[in-house]
Amino acid sequence: MTTITDTLRAIERRADRAVVQELRLMTQEIQALRTQLTLEDRAHADALLLKLSHLECCQQVDSVAPSPVAPAVAPAGPGFPVLAFDSLEPLQPGSYLVHFYGHELGDLERVELTESLAAAAQLVRQHLTDRPRPVWQVTHDACDGALSFLTDDDMILASIQPCEPRMPDVEPPVAEACAALAGGDITALRRLFVAPAQARAQPLAA
Repeated sequence: MTTITDTLRAIERRADRAVVQELRLMTQEIQALRTQLTLEDRAHADALLLKLSHLECCQQVDSVAPSPVAPAVAPAGPGFPVLAFDSLEPLQPGSYLVHFYGHELGDLERVELTESLAAAAQLVRQHLTDRPRPVWQVTHDACDGALSFLTDDDMILASIQPCEPRMPDVEPPVAEACAALAGGDITALRRLFVAPAQARAQPLAA
């Protein structure tokens, strides 16, 4: 069963690629949910409303009249409105990881994150311009959308992998520790990850 938290996350995933009409529909959906939100979900919803407003302002008005957005369907259950996204195009990957490999041994040298396939391809092109090595083949995996750029001996020079950012549920101690770190205090974060000295000590082998 879809929860309010899942609904808010679905809106957030779609927002960056939504047109103005979709953004307004999302805003209406969030406002309809406000009376049923917990404090944590309300903070998430308020942040999403700000983001949607910012994205709408940033979009330039097209001179061509946009196609009408499908009206919202009736709620599937009490307190859980269903977003009217069934008629929209399938979501495209939100991000792309670009992997660069060494010319001699083929070892992974670095990874960069981009927000579009074009930006990822441009990074690969710049990399191969700075460190010339002939590309003999470009392969595309239709299953996961990955692109690979190979030499004549099938060594991978670079690859592009579609990905989606993860949105794990943040535990309160982690949120508090990160908030403290923003203020310059790393103590709480250390307590979360660094084992006590007695736990790290290992008995010597007989």
